[in-house]
Amino acid sequence: MVVISLPAPAIAALSSHVLPLALLVEMDLTSQLLLNTTSLNITDGPTTWLGAGGLGRISPIQDSPAEIKGISFELSGANEALLAAALTERVQGKATRIKLAIFDPANYSLLHVRTIWSGRIDTLTVRDGRDGSSITVAAEHVGVDLIRPTIVTYSDAEQRRLYSNDPSLQFMADQIDIRIIWPSAEFFKQ
Repeated sequence: MVVISLPAPAIAALSSHVLPLALLVEMDLTSQLLLNTTSLNITDGPTTWLGAGGLGRISPIQDSPAEIKGISFELSGANEALLAAALTERVQGKATRIKLAIFDPANYSLLHVRTIWSGRIDTLTVRDGRDGSSITVAAEHVGVDLIRPTIVTYSDAEQRRLYSNDPSLQFMADQIDIRIIWPSAEFFKQ
């Protein structure tokens, strides 16, 4: 069971009849891309998330115990500058996060922000047609790294590749199939 602690104002806002929530999307590209699911810009100190409104779409976050699923983001109606940046940017492996923002229902000031999904960008697809342009970004969850196999051989060559000055495995090959009895019989004759 996961216990989430929220500040008292955020709990009060969640218990009100108006539920003031927004999703914040952060992508660590060359210049950080900050978007939110409302039609207004959201500012928290020096950070401003641009309102994507009805132009953005995020696929549902689906957690399952047997599978780590990715997510996709789509931005419709992209202008030429954004399309040019998307086509020239190397995005694979860049970090991305989705955060849940809770607002005060009285004045819509930002009360609490919590990261609900974190991952890395996998692919970026640009569609340009008569009805408009769209950019789709597919990302994989950071948990995927936990199930990827780590290929490491316990050999002197591998150890020297990782740590060039470490000779700790230089005699490993010489010790294969050697039978070592410890302590030896002479130890008990003393």
